[in-house]
Amino acid sequence: MAGNTSHTSGQAKDSLPGPRAPGLRGPVVVGFSTRTSSQTAVRWAAAEAERRMSELRIVHAYALPQLGQPVQHGVDDLLRREASTLLDRIADSTRHDHPRLEITTRLIQGAPVNALRDESAAAALTVVGAKESGRLPRAILGSVASAIAAVNPAPVVVVHPDHPVNGSGPIVVGVDLSAGNSAAIEFAFVEAAARNAELIAVHAWNTTVLAGGVPDYPAILAQTALEKEAGTMLSETVAGWGTKYPDVVVTHALRRGGAATVLLEYSNAASMVVVGRRPRGEFQATVMGSTSRSLTAHSPCPVVIVHSPDTDHS
Repeated sequence: MAGNTSHTSGQAKDSLPGPRAPGLRGPVVVGFSTRTSSQTAVRWAAAEAERRMSELRIVHAYALPQLGQPVQHGVDDLLRREASTLLDRIADSTRHDHPRLEITTRLIQGAPVNALRDESAAAALTVVGAKESGRLPRAILGSVASAIAAVNPAPVVVVHPDHPVNGSGPIVVGVDLSAGNSAAIEFAFVEAAARNAELIAVHAWNTTVLAGGVPDYPAILAQTALEKEAGTMLSETVAGWGTKYPDVVVTHALRRGGAATVLLEYSNAASMVVVGRRPRGEFQATVMGSTSRSLTAHSPCPVVIVHSPDTDHS
């Protein structure tokens, strides 16, 4: 196989690397399988890696038959050869479309979730494809994509088969006014700067969330007072990042309603939607929140899930 390519094999580790601050450095890692959504994910990842001038690392994991199942002689070699052929084809095709892009591959025997997680330990971004169809959000997303989005140390982009590879709309970031949201906001600014795109900082508010999060406020406040307070907090939360990235044009969007509903409305014209995750506890660290689940299932553009660096996996 031509180009910068390396194959690795072996079992991935079970330890959970901690989330890292987002940035442009590090490879763009993408999971590859035979699904159409996976091929779209590779194309999206290649365009992103080229934009960032980063390495593109295509990861394909294959599994041996489970214990107790009849296994023909040489099945390990056969499965590996078939997987290697698939990986070589997508890598060669990607090199043809992006001749200046540094592309490496990883062929790993083991669970796809563990393989992607381990290969993403030093990644700037991990890209996964969602399933083509399904009734439930998890079914639409797919078990591998769902698990990676919940536990990956690097930001995760979920791409559907019908998502545009080079969207031209603004970057939309959900702002929840907490300190743990800073990683998602920084990622959105970095991405907007790299794409020379507008950034829309969206905060969805309601009386329960805002009144409960502001000390010494009465339980019931006039809607105008709450909206004004939310607007002030949104401006203060985003202001520091605007100073760090002065060339990024930022629009503040304040809407009353549920976060998922509001962000889905803004996703219609966006090239990307960015949300943060701050799971607490061992169980919550392995599942996505309701907003992330809804967005990854229904957004018409790719969704990025960014873990907070202070995420507690204990």
